Amino acid sequence: MQQILPFGHSARLGRGTGRFIPSAPGRRSFLKGALAVGAFPFVGRAAPPAAPDRLKFLFMADHHVESDFVQSFGADKSKPVYECWKPGDHAALVETYRFINEDPFCRDASFALFGGDQINTGYLSNADDLRAEMANYHRTLAALDLHSRTKGTDLSDMRFASVPKFFCRGNLPRGCAPVEFTCRPPVSRVIAIQGNHDTGVGEFYRECAFTGGDVRFITFFASYVGLPAPKGQFRSTASISDNAMDFIEREMSAAAADPSIRHIALVSHWAIAPGGTDFVCPILDACRENKMNDNRRRLLALCERCGCDLYINGHEHNGKYPVAKAGPLSDVNCGTVTCEPGGRYCGAFAIVEILRRQALFHVYSRAAVSPSGALEAPPRRLFTREIPLTPLRA
Repeated sequence: MQQILPFGHSARLGRGTGRFIPSAPGRRSFLKGALAVGAFPFVGRAAPPAAPDRLKFLFMADHHVESDFVQSFGADKSKPVYECWKPGDHAALVETYRFINEDPFCRDASFALFGGDQINTGYLSNADDLRAEMANYHRTLAALDLHSRTKGTDLSDMRFASVPKFFCRGNLPRGCAPVEFTCRPPVSRVIAIQGNHDTGVGEFYRECAFTGGDVRFITFFASYVGLPAPKGQFRSTASISDNAMDFIEREMSAAAADPSIRHIALVSHWAIAPGGTDFVCPILDACRENKMNDNRRRLLALCERCGCDLYINGHEHNGKYPVAKAGPLSDVNCGTVTCEPGGRYCGAFAIVEILRRQALFHVYSRAAVSPSGALEAPPRRLFTREIPLTPLRA
């Protein structure tokens, strides 16, 4: 039996880079959106196809799943946890996934892209925490239809590619040799990449590329670099390796020459925009502590040459989804899904639409749950941020 899933909560398009567009979905806007873009079917257990000239996907970053999170906030306070992450209780994450499964606008996303730091202590030097956190990550992920309904289905349309192997060199016990991981093909339409908190997780990708609709997504890993900072403050950056640059260059050049690709989207855990109030810890140009990072300039030049103008990332935990320019790139910094709405680090996720000449980031609050784990408020649409894009070809 075929079920038709209409587009809902249509957003008014604005003009200008990163314009904030408040959203107030109702019956009139829902009908207007449905008539404007139409609807497409969700058949059986396969993922829904993308509508012509429109790709929709789920983006989440910085889940920071903890080993001691349980269904109640008040349990096990013996282990200190960062205050801004403790509200990322598993019950709230599961309720957020349930909303995405059922909401008329969210549920027809073609795939999910997780932007790093899915778990909090994913280091090989903390093997017990890593295993416990991954068990909780998999348990909550099972509640997301984009994972459970596409597990084991045909994923060939994603045209997935990745580096065959990578090494984990950091966060190892002293004296240990680097550990080699072999990249595996995706098992569902949830693609998760590594951040600085999950470098020991072999199933999260570093450099990979895949296709959604007429968009080629290219991801890369940036290694953590600590920088000198005034006493009592924290400052860091990241570096792009030569191997990562080689992968990006091959994939981006191939995508630019592919007549079926209209846009190239670059994705990493770290921002690349110049530092500032909203971009506190982006990838910086070369400095004494960050010897490799002349590759930042090489990357921006490559994007200019190949026509890539969209860069998506997380790490900063900024629920405002700020946008900045770095060379040809519009750098969209996506907030953490972990924290409670209204807190210092507002918990949020985005349903992203990429159209012919713009990307729309529809930002939602995370579900709110009570101390007992009961749902208090489902996610709600907060705002839409519009990013102008230039297609590679008409």
